[in-house]
Amino acid sequence: MNITGNRVTSFLSSPHHDIIGILLYGPDRGLVKERGKVLAKAYSLNVDDIFGPTVLTSDDLIIDPGKLDDEISALSMFGGTRVIRLRLDHERSGVAISKIIKKYDSNPKMAEARLIVEAGELTKRSVIRKTFEASARFGSIACYNLSTSDVVSLIKSRFDDLSINIEKNALQYWAPLIEGDLALINSEVEKMAVYMGYGEKKGRNITIEDIKKVAAGGQDITIPDVIMNTMSGNLLEADSFFYRGIKGKLNSAVILRGLQNYLVRLIQAKTHINNGESPESAISALRPPIFYMHKSTFLNHLKIWPLSTLHKALSQSLIVEQNLKTAGAPQEAIMGRLLIALSSYSKRRS
Repeated sequence: MNITGNRVTSFLSSPHHDIIGILLYGPDRGLVKERGKVLAKAYSLNVDDIFGPTVLTSDDLIIDPGKLDDEISALSMFGGTRVIRLRLDHERSGVAISKIIKKYDSNPKMAEARLIVEAGELTKRSVIRKTFEASARFGSIACYNLSTSDVVSLIKSRFDDLSINIEKNALQYWAPLIEGDLALINSEVEKMAVYMGYGEKKGRNITIEDIKKVAAGGQDITIPDVIMNTMSGNLLEADSFFYRGIKGKLNSAVILRGLQNYLVRLIQAKTHINNGESPESAISALRPPIFYMHKSTFLNHLKIWPLSTLHKALSQSLIVEQNLKTAGAPQEAIMGRLLIALSSYSKRRS
């Protein structure tokens, strides 16, 4: 069973009693972990104490192939629902796990526990993913990176709960810096909440200056510094900002994610323009809106970059994303080559 869309939230808060296990997978490991925790709490009330869920890893199943089967069929010592959290870092036991899932899918009454499998990205060819999706008593939920608008809504919601106000411009400036991983977002919101005294500083709003002072990526070099100079054809500046950012708190994957989001927004606006809208109207239609300090640069990029080339740039960035995930890959060199290629093109067009 593949659980998607609006069904995800409702299922996580109130999982169907006849579903034995769920596979949570995707590039956002922070979101995978967060959803795993929510689901475990929904299954059992004692997830935080010593009698909480049984936690297994990929290597545990290599050492003891029968461990997962034994745990699913074992009775609870204290009553209630037992929870097993299997954290997958590899799929070397994929075939064995698949057989176990099929066994309990065919004989659900044999299962005494509920299974939560947490994994990274799994392709459509993954044995584990295919088995969960094809099962009636097991389900899969993909955990993809939150969009900029989702991040904006999430940050605002978290601060509203803490009675902390954040200025609109600060929110628009901050969201692209931390999007891409829920764990990073949660950490940064918590850090900012501590800085703001958890709302005790009455009448004090979070400003752009606060973001620059406290937030990851806010100090010195920011992701927009790299992206704006790259897309503007400022080759030397883009290269300098990239490597200075890497020496700081930024990494290639986060910068790539920011670049992809920016390319998507350019494509959206350029499509509106090609359909007869004015550049200003096309920009105003974007959600969340373009940060006001970047608006003139964004307009210039719309003039420089044809729609077809933007699509090619986005496609190339997706290839780079896969290359970055290869074990032992020279990430800085791979990302650096993409930035140089884009900047060189823009420089020729300027």
